[in-house]
Amino acid sequence: MSSQLYVAQVVLIGSGALLLLARSSLILRLQVVIWMIGVTFLALRFGSTEQLNFYSNDQRYYVDIASQIALLDVNLDLDWWLSYSKIPYTLPAGILAAIGIAPSLALKTISLLCLLLLTRLVLATFQPQTVRATLLTVFFTACGGIGLFYSILALRETMMMLFATYFLVSKVPAARVIALVMLLLLRPHLAAALLVGALFVQIWESMRSRRRESTGSIALLTVLSVVGGYLLFSAGLWWQYRLVGVVGHQWGTAVVTRAASNFVGLQFLTARSETVEFSLASLLALRVLLSETILIPLGFMLALLLRPAATTTIGRTALVSLAMYIGLVTNTDFNSFRQNIPFMAVMGIVILSAWMPSKSQTGNTPTTKTFAT
Repeated sequence: MSSQLYVAQVVLIGSGALLLLARSSLILRLQVVIWMIGVTFLALRFGSTEQLNFYSNDQRYYVDIASQIALLDVNLDLDWWLSYSKIPYTLPAGILAAIGIAPSLALKTISLLCLLLLTRLVLATFQPQTVRATLLTVFFTACGGIGLFYSILALRETMMMLFATYFLVSKVPAARVIALVMLLLLRPHLAAALLVGALFVQIWESMRSRRRESTGSIALLTVLSVVGGYLLFSAGLWWQYRLVGVVGHQWGTAVVTRAASNFVGLQFLTARSETVEFSLASLLALRVLLSETILIPLGFMLALLLRPAATTTIGRTALVSLAMYIGLVTNTDFNSFRQNIPFMAVMGIVILSAWMPSKSQTGNTPTTKTFAT
């Protein structure tokens, strides 16, 4: 497909979204406009094919699957559908591709849709009353720079962020089950960390039902969860391959530092050099541009450690699941801030819930409520 036709489709999809959002929050419409600009820039700058190498060539994988679905040229093996197709993301994109949308643009459209749904959930939860409060809410829940960046890519990050948020925050059991199943199909070890983390928190809270959390107990919970993720990795190898006693690393200063870097968004400083595709200068520039990658996890940990008595079940479950996930992924060669992204929105919810009430006298505090749907 030519770049001109690709851009024409971007304009068509963006215009349709703006029309549907005519009575919605201005933030949602701004997200659509920025998405249109970003997707158009990539298409014109790199071309409709070469743009799939921008940032991550994983995009090629998803485009291939969406294209196969559009052409009904798919693998009939059940294991392929459950393990390799990433069907929650590629199937709706494949349907769009079947009606003539470029497969890569179809995937980016699904990414945008997930971002819009997540933003609506966040804004409905906090109901910010001022522009400043709205911008803070969007920034700290990763619906700003991070969410927009990944919405213009053919990657599944915004969808995982949406479903992880539903699982961690929704009070509707059916919604949580559906979200967990979707995550299981998108990234199985993330779903495992969330499920085991939620169960672990139930046990933890029942054991400490009459005790208030302290900084020490939060630190202990974090350490136990990281070790739990380490053991979960071994359990996964046994489940899949019947391998016993196999681990990805032995504990030491380097491994502990690598795990700790995940809690402040500085994974690239401790990652193995052979697994890092970008230069240090590029990675630092990306952190400056997307400062949320550092400020959200750092703010999340500070909120829990400095105000432990205010920690809620949602905060504990997010912490434990994130720590377990970190303990799991540090067994592998793939450890980057992308692995924190599914937790970013909930980390932001914890930050805002912990710190914004202290500013209630200013009139800038959003009113919070739990997702009921």
